[in-house]
Amino acid sequence: MADAASPASNQSTMASQILTTLGAGSGIDIHKMAQDLTDVERMPKEAQINESITETNAQISAYGLVTYQLGILKTAFEGINDASEMSTSTSTSTNTTAVNFSSLDGTAQEGSYDVSVSALANGQQSKSSEYASKTTALNSGTGFDLLLAIGPTGGSTTTKTISVSTDTPQGVVNAINATDHGVTATLVDTGTAGSNYRIILSGTSGAKNAFTVSTTATGDTSTAGPSLGLSSSITAQYKIAFANSDATGATANQDLTFSFGGKTATIDLYNETSTAARYTGLSDSNLLTEINAQLDAQGIGFSASVTSDNSGFTFTQDTAASVSSAPTAILDGSAHTVTQVRAGVNNTMQTATDSVFTFNGLSITRSSNTIDDVVTGAVLSINQVTATDSGANPVRLNISKDTSTLQTKIEDVVAEYNNFNGLMSELGSNNTDEDNEMMGALRRDSATVRYVQNQLRTAILADSSTTSGAITGLRDLGVEMDKSGNLVFDADDYKTAITGNYQQVVTMLTANTDNHSLYASDAKGLAQDIATKLEDLTDSDGVLLTRNTSAEDQVKVYEEDLAALEKRYEAVYDRYLTQFTAMETMMESMNGTKDYLEGQLESLSKAYDND
Repeated sequence: MADAASPASNQSTMASQILTTLGAGSGIDIHKMAQDLTDVERMPKEAQINESITETNAQISAYGLVTYQLGILKTAFEGINDASEMSTSTSTSTNTTAVNFSSLDGTAQEGSYDVSVSALANGQQSKSSEYASKTTALNSGTGFDLLLAIGPTGGSTTTKTISVSTDTPQGVVNAINATDHGVTATLVDTGTAGSNYRIILSGTSGAKNAFTVSTTATGDTSTAGPSLGLSSSITAQYKIAFANSDATGATANQDLTFSFGGKTATIDLYNETSTAARYTGLSDSNLLTEINAQLDAQGIGFSASVTSDNSGFTFTQDTAASVSSAPTAILDGSAHTVTQVRAGVNNTMQTATDSVFTFNGLSITRSSNTIDDVVTGAVLSINQVTATDSGANPVRLNISKDTSTLQTKIEDVVAEYNNFNGLMSELGSNNTDEDNEMMGALRRDSATVRYVQNQLRTAILADSSTTSGAITGLRDLGVEMDKSGNLVFDADDYKTAITGNYQQVVTMLTANTDNHSLYASDAKGLAQDIATKLEDLTDSDGVLLTRNTSAEDQVKVYEEDLAALEKRYEAVYDRYLTQFTAMETMMESMNGTKDYLEGQLESLSKAYDND
C-alpha cells in the first residue's frame, strides 16, 4: 500500500517521521499502527474477494473439464452412428489373384458368391506417327485444333476441342494434359534411330470411353490440320494374279492355297469325281465363296474379292494391323506371286472394352474392373479372365461378419459415460479435498450440474428416433442405469439381442445410414440422437459455454472490486496516519510544557532549599 495519497498526507508523514526519528512525541511507531489498523479492516474483505476469485476460476476450469468429457463421450457415440461401423467384415477368395473383395465395411452382406470373368475392362490406348524429336514441327510452326471425339464405337460421341498452340509432339502432349477430358498423353522415346518419338494417348476404361482424334486449322473445322496418325486404322491388302484359264484349265490335284500366320486355306480347283474343272473362271461366284469359306475355316483373318480389273483376287485384312510377314500363295504346286497393295496400319494399341462377368450366374457388364454395386458394403475387384473354352471356372468369394466390434464400442460408451458421471459427482460435491482442488468446484452452480446430468440421462434412456421392431433403445442391448446413475452393461443380454436381431440393432443405432451430419434432416438413429444432444450442450450457445462466459465476466468484476478496495484503504491508511501525526505533534507540545513546568518546579524547590 502507498504511504501517501495527497500533499497534506505527505506533510503529515514527513512530520511523523521526523518526530519518530528524534525520539519525540509518544515514541509509538505510528506508521505500523496505521498500517495495522488499516489491515484489520481491509484484509477480511480482500480475503473474501480473493476466495470468490479462486472459486470462480475453479468453476471455469470445471466447465472446461465437463466440456472435454462430453466431447469424449460424443466421439464414443459417433463411433456407432454409421451402419458401416457396426461390425468388421472379412472376405476370402479361392483365387485372390483373379477376383477378390478389395474393400469391405460393416454393412457388407454375409454370404458366398461365385464370380466368373470372361473379359476385363480396358482403356483405349493409341499411338501417333513417329517423329525425329520432341520439337519436330507438325504444322509448319502454326498451331491447330485437336478434336477428341469420345463415345462407344458406332454410337453417339461427344467432341471436345483442344487448342494446340505449339505444333510439336511435346506441344500436343502438353495441350491434352492441360484439359480434363478423360484422356492423358505421354511422349515416349522408342529408341528407334531417326524416328524415335511417339505420342501415346490413354483413355478411361470402358467401351463408352473409346475415342478418335482428328485435327483442323485453329477455329476452322472445314480445313484439315496435320495428320498425327492417332486414329490411323488401315487394313493390309494383297493381290494375286488369277486368270479364267487357271480355273477352267485345272487338272487333277490342282489347288490354290493362301497362307498367312502359319495357317493355310486350300481351294480345290478340280473335281476328281466328275474329272472336270470345278469353276468356270473369275466370274464364277462359287469360286469366290469357296475361297472365303476356306479363309474363315482356317481363321486366317482375310477376305477375298475379285480385283476391279478382273486380273485376279484381292485379299483384305478383316482387322487393321501391321503385317510383319507377308502372306504366300501356291497355284498348281508352284509358288505364286503375292503383291502388296497397301500396308496394314493400326495405331490403336488397346481398344476400350467393358468388363464382362457372371455373379452367381447373373451376367453383368461394367466399364471398370472395380465394382462397388453388386454387394452392399463391398468393392469387387476383377483382375484376370477366368472363363475358358472349357468352362466358366468361377471363383468362390465368401464374406463373414464379426459383430464383436459393436460390443467393444458399446462398452466404450458405457465406460465414458461413467467417467462423465463420476466427474459430475466430484465437481458438484459439497465436500472439499485438499489433495483435489476441483472437488466441489461447481457446488455453487448445482443448477447447471443437474441440468447437464438430466439432459444426458434423458437422452441415454430415450427411445431411438428410428426404432426397429423390438429394439428401441440401449436398454434392449443390455445397457441399464443403476441407482448411482452409472451405466451397467450385461454381455449376455447383448448377445441375445445381437444374435437374433442384428439388423434391427443397426437400424436402431444408425437408421441404416452413414456419414451423419448434425445439420442434415434425414433419419438418425439413437447414437446420432445422443451425439446431437451432446453437441447442443457444448456448442457456442450451449449452457456450458454460457456459464463459462458468465464466470469469466464475474472474475473481472471481482478484480475491479479488489482494485477499488485497495484504493479505498489507501485513503483509510492516510487518514489514520494524519490523525496519529497530529497526536504526536500534540504529545510533543505537551512534553514541552511538562519539561517547562518541571524546570520551574525544580527552580522553586532549590529556592526554598536556600532559605
